[in-house]
Amino acid sequence: MSKKEEIKVKEKQLLDMVESFSQEHINKEYGELCSNLVKKMGRKHDVPFKRGKIEIWASAVIYAIGQINFLFDASFEPYVSPDEICDYFNTKKSTVSSKAKIIRDMFNMGYFDEEFSTKDIEKSSPLKNMVVGDNGIIMPKSMLYEDETDSQTSILGILAEKSGLDEKIIEKAMISDFIEEHGENYNENQLEFLLTMLSAPIPKDMEDDLLDMLLDNKNNFSSKKSLIFDNEDNLDNEATTLFDFYDDVELFEDYVIDENNPLETIEDYQRAIDLFCTTKGEKYFEEHKGHFWGLVETRPFMMHLLEQAMLLWGKNQKEKAINQLEYILELNPDDNQGIRYILINRYLELNRLKESEDLLNFFDEEYSSSWTFSELLLAIKNKKDKKLIKKLYKKAIELNEYVVPLLTGKNKLPNQLPQFYSIGDENESVMYVDLAFKAWNDDKMAMDTLKKFS
Repeated sequence: MSKKEEIKVKEKQLLDMVESFSQEHINKEYGELCSNLVKKMGRKHDVPFKRGKIEIWASAVIYAIGQINFLFDASFEPYVSPDEICDYFNTKKSTVSSKAKIIRDMFNMGYFDEEFSTKDIEKSSPLKNMVVGDNGIIMPKSMLYEDETDSQTSILGILAEKSGLDEKIIEKAMISDFIEEHGENYNENQLEFLLTMLSAPIPKDMEDDLLDMLLDNKNNFSSKKSLIFDNEDNLDNEATTLFDFYDDVELFEDYVIDENNPLETIEDYQRAIDLFCTTKGEKYFEEHKGHFWGLVETRPFMMHLLEQAMLLWGKNQKEKAINQLEYILELNPDDNQGIRYILINRYLELNRLKESEDLLNFFDEEYSSSWTFSELLLAIKNKKDKKLIKKLYKKAIELNEYVVPLLTGKNKLPNQLPQFYSIGDENESVMYVDLAFKAWNDDKMAMDTLKKFS
C-alpha cells in the first residue's frame, strides 16, 4: 500500500470516529463540522494525522471544534465536557488539548470562525453587524450612513458602566485572558483585532442588543468567564468574575501593577509568591491542587513561580529551579504553561535519566518535535540499541528538519528568539535548541551520533 493510500485509510478511520462520537454525544451539525476539518487536514501537503495515534487526532478534532463553539460551557446547548471526549477515545486530556491547539493554529481557528462555527454561534457573533472601514477600523454597519446621529459608546464602555470598573482594567483583564488562552506564541494580529473590536464605536441603539449578546454568550470574549453579568446587572456568583481576577492581581500591586517597580529578582518574585500563599492558605492549595490553572486568580502566582524558576536556574540554583518546575506540574498536571518542555531539558542537562524517562512516560501521547528529540537524546544517553536510536532520529527530523543543523553548528541561532512558530518550521527549531543546546552539546556521544546520521 502506498503512503497516499495509507493516509486515505487513516482519513476514513478518522471521519468514522468523529462522526460516530458526534452522532452519539452531540449532534449532526458537529459531525459535519468535524468531518470538514478532517478533510481539510487531509488536503494539506504534510498531512498531520499521518503520524501519531488516530484516537488522539479524533479527540483533538472534536476538542478544537468544541473550543471555538463553547461546547465545554454548561450554559450552552449542546454541552459535552472534555473528559467525555477523552474517556470515549481513551486519551489523555493534556495531550488532546495540546493537539487541539496545533489544529487551531494550523487553520487559524478562533471564536466566530466563518468556516467552523455552528449556526447558533454564527448568529450570536458580535461581528455580524460590523464592517471594516477605509481606515482599517472595524465599526458597526450603521456608522457608514451619514445620517447616523445617535451618540456612541463601545463594548469596553458598556462593560465599564455595568461593572463600575475602569475601561483600562477591563481591557487588561481581556488581554491577560487572551494571552493565557493562546500561550506565549499568541497571534498578535488576533489580539489587535480583539482590541480594535472592543474599542470600536457602537451606536446607542445597539447597546441593548450587545448586552443581550453578552448575557446569552458568556464566553464570547474570554473562555475563562472573566466578564459575566447576571440579569440584575450584578456579578454571577457561580462564575469566576473580573472582580475575582483583579482582587488577586491587586495582591501583587507593589510588584506587578506598578510599572516603575517590576519584578526583576528572585527576592521580588518570592515576596509576591509568599503574599499569595499566605492570603490563600494551605486549605486553598489542597482543594485546588491538580487544576490550578483553571482558576484565573491563580495565574499571576503560577507565572511568578515559572519566572522565578528560570531566574533560579540562571543563578545556578539548579536544584531549587527543578523543584519549583516539578511543583508547578503538581499544581497543574495538564501543563498549560508548557513546563514539561523546560523540565525535560533540565533533567537531560543534569543527566537525571530516570526523571527524564518518567516525564516522557507521563506525557506519553505528546506529539511534537521537541519531545521526540528529547526521546532521542535519552535513548543515546541510555545507550539503547542502534536501530532504535536511528528510528527515533528519523522520526525527529521528519517532524523538524531544522533542529540538527542548529545543534551541530551548521546553522547559527539568531540573536533573539522568535515571537511565533508553526509546527515543523525554523522558528520551532530555534525555540527547542535554545532550551536543549547545552543538554546535547555537553554529551560527546550524542553530538557524534547527530553528526554521523546527518
